[in-house]
Amino acid sequence: MEIKHYLKFLKVSVFIVIAVTTQAQEWQLLQTIQLNTAPVALTTDFQGNLYLGFADGGLSKYNPDGKLLENFSLSNNSAITLIDVQNNLKPFLFYFDNQQITILDRFSSIPKDYLLSDFNTEIGMMACPSPDSDFWIIENNPQRLKKVNPLRKTTVLEVQVSIGNSVSKMQAYQNILAIGSSNRLYIFDQFGGLLHSLKFDELSNFQIINGILYAYAGSEIYEINPFKGKIYSTMKKPANTGIMLKSKDGFLSIQNKQITYYKQ
Repeated sequence: MEIKHYLKFLKVSVFIVIAVTTQAQEWQLLQTIQLNTAPVALTTDFQGNLYLGFADGGLSKYNPDGKLLENFSLSNNSAITLIDVQNNLKPFLFYFDNQQITILDRFSSIPKDYLLSDFNTEIGMMACPSPDSDFWIIENNPQRLKKVNPLRKTTVLEVQVSIGNSVSKMQAYQNILAIGSSNRLYIFDQFGGLLHSLKFDELSNFQIINGILYAYAGSEIYEINPFKGKIYSTMKKPANTGIMLKSKDGFLSIQNKQITYYKQ
């Protein structure tokens, strides 16, 4: 009798666990915003503001509620490859086509431009700012990871690496540097030494916000400790999403000319 009672209790317990897990995976669609033009680069800052870069070099900023705050047009008419707004008063833009870095000052004053050739770099696959105001650059042929000082226009360090030719994003955070390709995430230390290499299926995007690395791969969102290279948790993406980013109250998806905000 006691065994039957235990089995009955166990079945009820399993049902409760499954129900809670299923509920935790449900997504609430908050709002959808239509754009006039599809962006080619995007990111969010630690406050949840969204930044969109376009093929004509323009940059737009939206608040966490999806309200357009600012537009900025640049004269080079080249597609933005990467946006970094960890210092959201001075957005960092990288243009692969022009091999150029542009630093904005609160969207208002004249931007500061740097050519990668100023740092003895012929072809830079990607570039991003470091917390100490230097720049990280991935140079190709041969493939090297370089850290350069924009004021002195000198190379601080240079390390040969092998990370393939499908680099899609890089981001420096505190004393680490994360680089994403189509199926792998590489994490380097501040001296260019490889700390972790994490394999994913179809890694579409990643970002580090408040010490957590969010990797968007396949149908999953991974929360990762970037310093230890350990996955905290995973969750299923909402159905039919595009490129995803962490927002203030949840996540957002950019697909073609549409921004969709979700909350879990």
